[in-house]
Amino acid sequence: MRLYGLAVLALVTAAHVDAAPSRPNIVLIVTDDQGWWDIGIHGNQDIETPNLDRLASEGVELTRFYVQPVCAPTRAGLMTGRHYLRTGLYNTRFGGDTLHAGERTLAEALQQAGYRTGIFGKWHLGEYRRCHPEQRGFDEAIFFSAGHTERYWEPDALLRAGRPVRVRGHITDVLTDAASTFVRSSDSRPFFLYMAYNVPHTPLLVTDALHEKYRTKGVSSYDARIYGLVEQCDAAIGRLLDVIDSERLTEDSVVLFMSDNGGVSRHFRAGLRGGKASVYEGGVLSPFFARWPGRFEAGRKTDARGSHLDLFPTLLDVAGVEEPSDRLLDGKSLLPLLRGETDESPHERLFHIWDRHGPSIDSRWAVTGPRYKLVGAELYDLESDPGEQRDIASLRPEIAASLRQEFVAWLADVTAGKRFQPVPIPVGDGLEDPVDLLPSWARHKGQHASVVMARHRDPVEPAPLGDRPVEESTVYTFGAYYWDTIEGWREPGESVAWTIDVAEAGEYDVTLIYGCDLDDAGGRFSVAVGGSELTGTVRSTPGRTFFEPHRVGALHLAQGVAELRIRVVSAAGRDLMALNRVRIGTKRPPAADLADN
Repeated sequence: MRLYGLAVLALVTAAHVDAAPSRPNIVLIVTDDQGWWDIGIHGNQDIETPNLDRLASEGVELTRFYVQPVCAPTRAGLMTGRHYLRTGLYNTRFGGDTLHAGERTLAEALQQAGYRTGIFGKWHLGEYRRCHPEQRGFDEAIFFSAGHTERYWEPDALLRAGRPVRVRGHITDVLTDAASTFVRSSDSRPFFLYMAYNVPHTPLLVTDALHEKYRTKGVSSYDARIYGLVEQCDAAIGRLLDVIDSERLTEDSVVLFMSDNGGVSRHFRAGLRGGKASVYEGGVLSPFFARWPGRFEAGRKTDARGSHLDLFPTLLDVAGVEEPSDRLLDGKSLLPLLRGETDESPHERLFHIWDRHGPSIDSRWAVTGPRYKLVGAELYDLESDPGEQRDIASLRPEIAASLRQEFVAWLADVTAGKRFQPVPIPVGDGLEDPVDLLPSWARHKGQHASVVMARHRDPVEPAPLGDRPVEESTVYTFGAYYWDTIEGWREPGESVAWTIDVAEAGEYDVTLIYGCDLDDAGGRFSVAVGGSELTGTVRSTPGRTFFEPHRVGALHLAQGVAELRIRVVSAAGRDLMALNRVRIGTKRPPAADLADN
């Protein structure tokens, strides 16, 4: 009986192997601003992350896995396998957070190979619909496009099929529930799930219970909110893993976890220097775990260097899909490393750079090798000094000079032929009508437009243009993306402009959405595109921060790329208006919604 039972077991096992999908499911989990140190297994004794700790113990951990210092650059790299500066993306705001149309994404490659693809959470690779996930290879997309969202409970920025969705609950749970439904679909195709959580990014909205839990541990209020959001996300990840288990997909699913940039918490930093927006280790190291039962050795750790750029070729390798041959990839497949076939990094050098305005040798940059790391003019020996405390550039000038030379050559390569400016905003392309021109995409007349940061400031990311006061200039006020404004319209002739790309010539309605105090009402402005021009008078709203739409009129727009410019004709008070956005549509909005000027 024993031999018979073993024979039956062997047949069942063989049948199961034969029936298993030839291509595994892929689950990529990315958190937002979670530091290398914001996890229990990395020595943080105060934070509680049991599910991430378990995921690490069940898979392979790369202890030196690198990302870029801020979010959109990392997301562009992991989606394309190419350094973000090659993709046209160069910023996290101001239209510079747009992945250019010619890039091929991981989702597109897997979709074309027969995968069902879904994204749930933060996209941050294009504001306008032609750049949204559904146009970049995702079958299912519940997401927001900006760098962060203001509401965590009953979030109002989530989109599906280009339309806002109404949801209830905390955004972490809402996204996890939607992703769980995606996993449980009866579709027989393998799936690629991009679980892009937006926590623990500001505004740090967490339950009082979780906040107080960490305050009682002696954690500052700021870090207690971060830790609470991480714990809540950890629980959500646990629920998602349970769904994968309950659907009997565990053996046939590769699950990967990482963060998008360095951390922002300060309570515990594991001896690392720097954080988000920095090119020191604390700004570019990310936790990274990869689990594939039976294929990746559980509990194995390696200090071989990997990069977010490697995810594109690695996951194509996992899926048995050939890499594209029509473009240069900066990433290398980590599959041999994850399988334990090697302990060598596929990279001799890794490069990091961040600059709000445009990349240059004056930006924050670093180049990392197996042992030495150059941070600008500073040289560190990471073997003996992983905390980057002792600059040895004066002791080893030949190494510093060589690494600098390599960086200069690399920077010239990745920026060759690139113009780092916002892409033209699509108008009348059939995907988005009307379309809103946002304040952050505007170009101010001259080079002296100033910036005011409203509502709350990211504690680690510097202000876009330095917060310097300038007389007689327009002012861009950051109010968390969709509440931004352009203000400071004082003198006749002052103006701002947007570059638009008109898909089809025709008549387009123009509406300004703005706030204006009663004492400032009555100013005059013009809106011009090419040879067409409209003029209007600013009306008061219930308050300067109370934005209302006012239709200006219809402009004839020619097909092609053009400049739309708004200019002060006269200012009746201290300021023309607080302009929140310009709306352009092929049809006139209903009279009930908009008041004619």
